[in-house]
Amino acid sequence: MSASRPADKSSDAFGTETELRRDLGPVSATTVIIGMIIGSGIFAGPSIVARYTDSSGLTMLVWVICGLMSFCGAVSYAELGGMMPRAGGVFVYLKEAYGPLWAFLFGWTSLLAVRPANMAAIAIVFSTYLGFFITPYPDWMMRSVAVFTVVMLGFINYFGIRFGALIQNLSTFLKVGGLGVLVLFALTITPDFGQFDPVWPEPETLNLGIIGVISLGMVAAFGAYDGWDSSTYVAEEIKNPRRNVPLSIILGLAITMVVYLLVNVAYILVLSNTGVAQSERVASDTMEQLIGPVGGAFISIAVLVSTFGTVNGHLMTGPRLCYAMARQGMFFSWVAHIHPVYKTPSNAIILLTCAAAVYIIFLGSWETIIASRTAALWLFYITNTFSIFLFRRSHPDAPRSYRTWGYPVTPAIFVLIGVTFFVSIVVSDPGHSLLGLCITGLGVPVYRYWIQRWQFEETD
Repeated sequence: MSASRPADKSSDAFGTETELRRDLGPVSATTVIIGMIIGSGIFAGPSIVARYTDSSGLTMLVWVICGLMSFCGAVSYAELGGMMPRAGGVFVYLKEAYGPLWAFLFGWTSLLAVRPANMAAIAIVFSTYLGFFITPYPDWMMRSVAVFTVVMLGFINYFGIRFGALIQNLSTFLKVGGLGVLVLFALTITPDFGQFDPVWPEPETLNLGIIGVISLGMVAAFGAYDGWDSSTYVAEEIKNPRRNVPLSIILGLAITMVVYLLVNVAYILVLSNTGVAQSERVASDTMEQLIGPVGGAFISIAVLVSTFGTVNGHLMTGPRLCYAMARQGMFFSWVAHIHPVYKTPSNAIILLTCAAAVYIIFLGSWETIIASRTAALWLFYITNTFSIFLFRRSHPDAPRSYRTWGYPVTPAIFVLIGVTFFVSIVVSDPGHSLLGLCITGLGVPVYRYWIQRWQFEETD
C-alpha cells in the first residue's frame, strides 16, 4: 500500500489551479452548506437541548447562542475559503498556519472519529424514520437499509460531483420546504403561546448550574449546526471559488439559522418544552399533533429527504479531505487518485463509504457520537479561526475576495467563547470529551511513524 509521497502542494494553497472538474455553481455550493447543516440534528438535537434546559427560554437561548457563534466562526472561514480555495478546506488552512502535524491531527480526527461516524449516525436516522412506514421493522433490517443508503450514495458520487450536486440541490429544497410547512402549520393552527411556560427554570432544578446546563445543551445544538464549512472541502470543484465559497458559507448559514429558530419555536408552540424533551421523534409528534397521522407521515418523508441529502453531502465533502491529505503526502498515495473519466477522487469515496458502512454495524446513539467528538472538533474550530490573525500578519498581500465581517471582533468572540465552551464541556462531560481528545492525541505517534516511514522509503 505504500508509495512515494506526492509533490508538496502547500506552495499552491493560494492558487486556483486544479485537476478536478469545476461543476458546482453558487446555488449548488450554497445547498452543500444548507444540506450538510440541516440533517439529523434538527430532528434529534431539540429533545436533548430541551431535556437539559427544562425551560423554553433557555432552550431558545442555546439555539441563538450557537447560531451567533457559528456565524462568528463562519465569517472567518469565509475569508479563508476565498483566500485558499483548495480541496480539503480546514486541513489546508491548518497546514499553512500551524504546519503539517496539526493539519494531520485534524484529518486523523475527522477520518477516524467524525466523518464515518456522522454518516453512519445520519444513515441510521434515515432508516429509523423509514420504519414509520414499515411494520415489522427489526434492527437488522434498519441497519441493512442504512448500509444500502450509504453504498448507493457512494456509487452515485463516484460517477461525478454533478450527480451528487443534483441530489443535494433537490433534497435541500425539499427539506427546507418541509420544515417551512411545519412552521406555517404551527403558527396558524390554533397556536397556544402558553406552551412556552415556564420560560425560565427554577434555580434549584439546575443541578449543574446555568453555565453547565447551557454548555451541555450547546453540545447537541452545535451538533445540529455543524457543517457550515462544508463548501470549503469542495472548493476546487466550485466555479469562481474566490467569490462563491465565501458567499455559500455566509448565505447558507444565515438561511439555516432562521430555519432552526423558527422550527424550535414551532416544536415548543405545539408540544411545550417538556413535550419536546420527552419526544423520540419530535418532528413527527409535532405534525401529528397538528393534523393527525397524515402530518406524521408527511414530516417523516421530510426527515428521510433531509437525512438522505446530508449523507450525500458527507460523501461530497469527506472524500475531498482524504484526497487533500494524500496529495500532501500524509495518507496513502492511492487515495489521491483522480478517476480519469469522472474526475472525482474515486478511491477516497470508496474508502469513506466502506468506513461508514463498518460504523453502522457498531454504532451507538446519535447523542453519544456528537458528545464524543465535540471537544476534539472544537480544538480545531478554535485554532482554525485564530489563524485569521496569523494570516493577516504573515500573508498581508494574499488574495482576499472577502474579508471577515467585524474583524477583529467577530473572530475574537468566537475564539474566546469557544475556549470557554471547550473547558466547560470537558468539565461537564469528561467521559465523552476525553474519548474524542484521546483519539486526537493518538494521532501524534501515528504522524511520527508516518513521516519516518516516508523518509525511510525516500532514502531506500
